[in-house]
Amino acid sequence: LKITPQRSTLPHSNSIPSMRTAVCILFLFSIRCWDGLGFTSPSERLFSNVAEDQVPSDEGSSWTESEVLVVLAKLYYVFANPVSVSRFIHGLGDARYDCRTGSSLPLMEPCEQSRRIIDDWKPTASKFLRLGFHDCLKYVDGSGGCDGCLDFRDMFNQYPDRARLEMPDMMETDNNNLAFAADVLEEIYSRGDFPVNSPALPRSLKDSGKSRADLWALSTLAAVHYAMGENNKACLGEQDFTTGGRCGHLFRHVPIDFSCTINMDFSMKFFTGRRDCPLRDRSEDPVWYRPRAYETSRREAHPDPHGNGRATAEFFQTWFNFSRRETVAIMGAHGMGTFHASVSLFKYDWTRAQAHILNNQYYRSLAKLPAKMGQCGRPARFTGGPQGEPAPTGWFIRPTRKSVSGGPFLWFHYYKRCPECVDGENVETEGDELFRSNFCCTECATKTAENVHPGCYRKITKDETALSADLGLHIDFETGRGGLPFRCQNFSTGRRRWGTRAILSGNPRQVNLFTTEPVCRPQQLDDGPGTLAMHELVELYAMNQNAWVDDFIPALEKVLANGYSSRDLTLSFDFAGVQCERRNRLFVCSRG
Repeated sequence: LKITPQRSTLPHSNSIPSMRTAVCILFLFSIRCWDGLGFTSPSERLFSNVAEDQVPSDEGSSWTESEVLVVLAKLYYVFANPVSVSRFIHGLGDARYDCRTGSSLPLMEPCEQSRRIIDDWKPTASKFLRLGFHDCLKYVDGSGGCDGCLDFRDMFNQYPDRARLEMPDMMETDNNNLAFAADVLEEIYSRGDFPVNSPALPRSLKDSGKSRADLWALSTLAAVHYAMGENNKACLGEQDFTTGGRCGHLFRHVPIDFSCTINMDFSMKFFTGRRDCPLRDRSEDPVWYRPRAYETSRREAHPDPHGNGRATAEFFQTWFNFSRRETVAIMGAHGMGTFHASVSLFKYDWTRAQAHILNNQYYRSLAKLPAKMGQCGRPARFTGGPQGEPAPTGWFIRPTRKSVSGGPFLWFHYYKRCPECVDGENVETEGDELFRSNFCCTECATKTAENVHPGCYRKITKDETALSADLGLHIDFETGRGGLPFRCQNFSTGRRRWGTRAILSGNPRQVNLFTTEPVCRPQQLDDGPGTLAMHELVELYAMNQNAWVDDFIPALEKVLANGYSSRDLTLSFDFAGVQCERRNRLFVCSRG
């Protein structure tokens, strides 16, 4: 299905008055802003003029290189300081940020504002990578694409962690948790001097006729550039403790056959000319939250997180015109960032203790390559098998029993490993009393995998997970009610049967809820004769980081052009040779 966006006759954004500029100060432990008329909180000011705002549907004006470099420095500051930026948007609790909680829409109530909400919403680099993908989803009628707007269905929901068999089955993703990152971009879009401690633009992006969609696309590319750069710093042991230095780098502790660092001189192109969704797409119905200029009432087509490899490949082929190879490559974006159970019911990290960087570890986990379990700290710790050898790894499938069908279903990455020990003292938090004993520290330090006590060398999971949509790239299985995976060996063992009825019972005699380790066939889907199967691509990317980067960047550029032809967009900037460095509290970006 080829969709050609139509031009609109609505006035361009540069003909619309911008928000008043304001000076913000720390006032009695909260941020207050003077805009010439009185004091307001940042969130009050952020949304005060949204009713009179317009959403342009003309293509955004072109960007100069100097404008891109200034905005990159602003974005780098946000990525490196997500908590302080969150406090500005949130007003240090002075203004209630939009939030409701409960197990179903009729029961939703306003949230009690807390630091945890800020932690879940803080604008990390991974949020902007996710925002760029979600912005470029088409609408269910096949129109749209990258348009600087989001479907607000379920946007501000916070789900209770104690829910049991009462939440709806999560059979498609949504945009929940993305408004906060978009609000940060709205400040950058509307104000040339935001954030503080970053270079200023002489005119705001809005006043100079740029589109939100172009800014959102740039923030996505910037997030990748930043996270790959952080990977390189971690490889060299150069990260500071405010930006992930507490977590180290796994590749410094396991043998790899490629360079840990990524060649940052790759060509990653920023095209401009995207159109923001038109004003007519905004809902006129009253809403309980503050309206945003980037909201659309149109329904987006979202993927199924429980989908198997075929479902994931078909989604990307239908909505992004992706090949199977491009699908496997783009999913590597999951290597950065974390799940948030309060907004999706999925929890933990794709890559434990490595969520702040972007590299090919995602594929190494899917391929079950030997590794070590990471633990952030001063110093970071990486635990493997006896005598420090890398640990064999694999995947357990577990029903979390939060939804009405027993899901969501999460794949837990296990390490067959020894306990965490520091100077001979056991500091392990998982396993039984024996596994947490100093005896096991001695056993693992002095014995080999063949003769160590079996109680000291076990398959242990710890907060590292993946979706069926991830595992389906490498192994072949089917999914049923509520996302239940099946049709592999070992789902059912002995008298314990794998199925919805047994899972809903919660009886450990009827079903293995924790250590089901299915044995599935490799995922054989490919792009035709002479091409690699999807499982072979996972293994290629796992063993060759450059091969993944070479495929990932063009796939990401294709995502960010979704809904446009090559004639619609103009090349405005290439990241090749660009460096962003912290100088005191400022970031400065330049072309070396």
